[in-house]
Amino acid sequence: MKITVIGCGNAGLIHAAKMIEKECKVGILKTSNVANEDFYSLIKKEGGYNVKDETNGGNRFWVKPEFITKDVEKAVKFADILFIATTTLQHENVAKLISPYVKAGQLIILVPGYMGSLIFKQYIKEEVTYSEWETTAYNGRIMDSLYVRITFYNPRNAISVLPIEKQDDVLSTLTELFENTRYLRKNILESAFHNPNMIVHTMGMLFSASRIEYSKGEFWMYREAFTKSVINAIKAFDIQKNNILNCFDCDALDYFEAAKWRNEEDLSIDSMTVFESFAASSNKGPSFLEHRYLLEDVPMGLCLFSSIGKAIGVDTSIADSIITLAGALLKRIFWTEGRTIQYLLQKDSVELKDIESAIKG
Repeated sequence: MKITVIGCGNAGLIHAAKMIEKECKVGILKTSNVANEDFYSLIKKEGGYNVKDETNGGNRFWVKPEFITKDVEKAVKFADILFIATTTLQHENVAKLISPYVKAGQLIILVPGYMGSLIFKQYIKEEVTYSEWETTAYNGRIMDSLYVRITFYNPRNAISVLPIEKQDDVLSTLTELFENTRYLRKNILESAFHNPNMIVHTMGMLFSASRIEYSKGEFWMYREAFTKSVINAIKAFDIQKNNILNCFDCDALDYFEAAKWRNEEDLSIDSMTVFESFAASSNKGPSFLEHRYLLEDVPMGLCLFSSIGKAIGVDTSIADSIITLAGALLKRIFWTEGRTIQYLLQKDSVELKDIESAIKG
């Protein structure tokens, strides 16, 4: 398979490395001139980068992609699969960039999705298939000196497919690339709502805002933020989330059970024990409030969630409160800049049947 990874950040370089390890032909496309520019220039000059894979016994290897480029036409026309690993804030920009060169039959993967397939469909008129992920298959980060570190993988990685009639074919393809990617969500809405970042990133930041600013870089979010009362708020959010999922015949699942399902091999372990173990091994951060945990997951996740709830008449008061308060903290109006179901469907008035039709493809 020929794959172009779009995005030169942590997720893009890590997943590119794992697919090259599978002997796929993989190219890397950088679409911005801002984030990770120095690292991009270095790996382009050297023609690759080093990887330490701590999920595989600390295996070290040199990754040499087919190309590392900003040439959009070359990168898009090369691929059978376009693996989009930018932030969801960049979905519209990426859709505009690649749309002139997309070929019929390509598979476009959005990691994560937040129903972004519906944005790409506005620009791409060729007959293609989309897959949305609620989170990454592998985690890690870019280090210095041509070095990328892979620190964690999800034993179970669930995907959704649009149109849903292509589910089996896409799952078969992706399982060849990532052994943990063997599970299907019913549709892209279910994937969006099971994105953990929509809940823990936003609540962890909001309820710890003063601690983040006061600690000046000494904040450990997963260890500090999720006390008993904050967990109560997460569980209350889960009730409202599952009320919406039930309207679309999707699987109801609370955050901590979903996290255990993704993160833990042994599903007999209590979900809170799994979360506490994950928290104990997590890194510091964030160290400031102007962070993607709010700047991305509030407008792209919670605003979408709220708009769907309102469209079908389901209470979203907890999400609404987080959106409003996060905006107040950052002096922004997320309600006006956020992703909504009305925008995704290009309709002022949306009903349940409209959403059902869109998520089936």
